[in-house]
This record gives sequence, structure tokens and C-alpha cells, in this order.
Amino acid sequence: MEQEVQATPLLLKKEEGVCTITLNRPRVLNAMTVEMFSLLQKSIAEAADDPEVEVLILRGAGGHFCSGADLTVLTALSDKSEAEKALAVINDFIMRLHEMPKPVIAVVEGVAVGAGLNLALHADFVIATKDAVLQEPFVQIGLTTDFGGTYLLPRLVGTAWAKRLALLGEKISGQTAEQIGLIYRAVEPARMEQEVEALVAAVRRLPRQAYAVTKEGLGRCQCNGLEYALAWEKQQQPSLIAHPAFQSLVRAKMKRT
Repeated sequence: MEQEVQATPLLLKKEEGVCTITLNRPRVLNAMTVEMFSLLQKSIAEAADDPEVEVLILRGAGGHFCSGADLTVLTALSDKSEAEKALAVINDFIMRLHEMPKPVIAVVEGVAVGAGLNLALHADFVIATKDAVLQEPFVQIGLTTDFGGTYLLPRLVGTAWAKRLALLGEKISGQTAEQIGLIYRAVEPARMEQEVEALVAAVRRLPRQAYAVTKEGLGRCQCNGLEYALAWEKQQQPSLIAHPAFQSLVRAKMKRT
């Protein structure tokens, strides 16, 4: 137990434009503490602001993604003011993660439960092993869905599945999660690293500005009507057409045809 106390609960690695944040409490399936909330806030903000970071990857150590918030944390936050402070930190890094203009990939192995699952779902792409276990058990312990889950679930899978997941707390596999549209892809465990590398390579080939603007548009326009979406597209597209990246890609494409 002494090693667990001394271990760094969050690992940060930057290599060749890819920043990997790893939840690192494997003995408790990477359950998150208040300290980890602050570390996530700092690490996600740094990744968002660092011009050398092109892609952000979230993953967990020891074969699991995250079992949610540590229950000892939840009991320690019985004081309302302390709970509000912790939730303010959480909400800050969740917004930074959700709105990050860079590609964000979550790698889900083992369990992704509660706040752990919702943390992953804010990524642009979630790759899970087919046998991973995903669950939203908040109601079962007397809480409501947090980490933005009430926003994400109905938008990702529709009301019926959102209610099955959030109100009944049904466990689903990574394979089922892909089938219902909750995640990007479910893969065999042995192919996980290959799939992650291929996806990183794919998103890095895309023009950064176009990716960032399109991602922003998907976020904005799903909360508004068609008229808003058309106006937003009209506002953004001219500057992208004039951008050097578009011009060079079009010229290259025309040469090939």
C-alpha cells in the first residue's frame, strides 16, 4: 500500500506531438481522487495551450481505464461547500476537454465506470476493447450522472438508451457500445495499440484549422436549429477556403485527377 501512496496518480507523456495523460492508480482501477481532479485540470489546460501538442490521448494504467470517483472521496465531500469546490474543478477541465480544438482520443480497456466513462466520452474518438465494461451506476448509489453525462448520453445514443444507461445503470460491453453509437470503435484487445496508432496517424494528416473549426461547429450546432447551423457555416467557410492548407490540398488533388 505504501507504493500506491507514493506513486504519481497521473502520468503525463509528450512525444512527437502526442500528449498522453494516464490515470495511474491501478490497484483501485484508477479511481479518481480530489488530487487527480486538480492534476487533470492542470494537464488538460497545458495540452490545450501547448502549440507542440497535436493530439491528446487519455488512458488508464494496469489494463483498466477508470472505475469512477474514489468512493472515499465522495464520502469526504459530504460538506456541501467542499463538494461544490471539487465540482467546479471538474467542470472546468471537462469544458476544456470537450471544447479542445485538437483531436482527443480515449483508450478504454477493462472498466470505464461512472465519471470514468463520462471522462472518456468527451473525447472525439473512444476506442474500447470488445470486452471492456462500461456503466453509469450513479443512480444506484443515490447520485445523479455527472462529468457531463446528462449532456452526452442522449446526444450520443438517444433518449431510450440514455435512460437504460443512466437510470437503470445497465452494464454494456465495448462491442455493444460501438453498436449503439456510444463510442467510435470496439476492437480485439490484441489489436488495441495498432488501432490507436492508425487513428493518431489519420487525425494528424488532417488540416488542423479545418479540424478545429469543424469540431467547434458540431458542438455549437447540435444545440441549435438548422438556421443557426447554416449561418455558422456561412461565417466559417470563407476563411477556411482562403486558408493555405485548403488551397494546397485542392491543388494537389487537381493534379491527381
